[in-house]
Amino acid sequence: MVRAVAYGNWKQLIDAGIFGIECTWQGELRIPFACHIRQPNSTAPSNVSFHQFARLPAELQLRVLRLCGKPTLFQLMQTSHLIRTEATKLFFSDPEAWYCVEGEWLEMGGHPSDGLHDIDFLHCIQRLHVDFAMMIEETLTDGNIRKFWRRVQCLFPQAKYVLVGGGTEDGLYHPVGSGTATSPPPTVCRRVCQLCPRDINVFVSILRRGDRVKRTLWRRVTTQEDSNETQELVECEDHPGPGIIVPHKPFRGQVGTCQYLWSQGSAIARQNLALLVLRTAAIERYHLHGRHEAFVCRARGCDAWFERPEEFTIHVVGTGEQHDRYVLPEPYQSLFADGEKRLEQVKQRHREIKEQFLKWWGEFGSEERKVAQEEFLRELEHDSLHVQGESPSKRRWLSIMES
Repeated sequence: MVRAVAYGNWKQLIDAGIFGIECTWQGELRIPFACHIRQPNSTAPSNVSFHQFARLPAELQLRVLRLCGKPTLFQLMQTSHLIRTEATKLFFSDPEAWYCVEGEWLEMGGHPSDGLHDIDFLHCIQRLHVDFAMMIEETLTDGNIRKFWRRVQCLFPQAKYVLVGGGTEDGLYHPVGSGTATSPPPTVCRRVCQLCPRDINVFVSILRRGDRVKRTLWRRVTTQEDSNETQELVECEDHPGPGIIVPHKPFRGQVGTCQYLWSQGSAIARQNLALLVLRTAAIERYHLHGRHEAFVCRARGCDAWFERPEEFTIHVVGTGEQHDRYVLPEPYQSLFADGEKRLEQVKQRHREIKEQFLKWWGEFGSEERKVAQEEFLRELEHDSLHVQGESPSKRRWLSIMES
């Protein structure tokens, strides 16, 4: 668990803005879209308006928009046509914003009703992070890779940069080479890059073993000499920050309730895991950010000693479960207690909605269950948000209905 916590995790600011952040089972942070556009705490009055903005020359309007942060730009995307158009361009051109979707969803066809993503939002994304749990050479054949890229171009017509990341077929982790240079990515990753359309800048991110699991990033470079064109993958020094989770489509009807319960249940588990990663960051930051103060592990029964950055994180990911509740430094105790309280409120709301849904669903073999199944099936067949055709997703839904 959490063996792929990013290097430099301890440097990030620890404040109320971290709550709601999610984490993969490997320890890599993911930023829900709501957190990405959340307004920071501000002392500015909330009732201030600027009615004369539309009367400014276009050049000044654009200059003002370029000074706006992501939360403000997103709000401006809901206003007049002119402002919405320019704000949208600026919002999606952010070079640090990589929007994350599941590689398996695209591999299975990328059907809108099979995923939870807001399809209109997908059409605007310029930097796409396709996150594979595992990249398997037997399934990612040349034919399937070409289909994958066609789906990317169809669903993400504005995508100029695509990062394909995930594990490999050899147990998720590709080993680091014995020399000073990192060994090249596996064949399946190289092939995904080679078959990528020319007008897309493609990157591949690989998990590698070390003191803890580490990601390396590679970029496709094409060179032209006379009539010969060659492609190679060049390792990059910098890696993008946490991927941003694409906003969900609306949850509508009983099918929507079922989708909400599944997605929110997964999000709660990922937020729990993120709290462990962020606790680790808080402890290391408290002792080593700006003052380099050696410290001892505060977990019960552990006397390990740490003097340099990353040592504590390596210790935590190596020892596992026994460090999931170590004592936090006093300045962070109330902050994390508040975060855990908020998460408990989310869990309680999830339990309440689940109880209501199960009551509507009825007992197995009951008349209530029969009526509920008929309504559920009608939504799958007629609601535009859920229409499945004969996709694998519909068969899974029918299997759930019969259980």
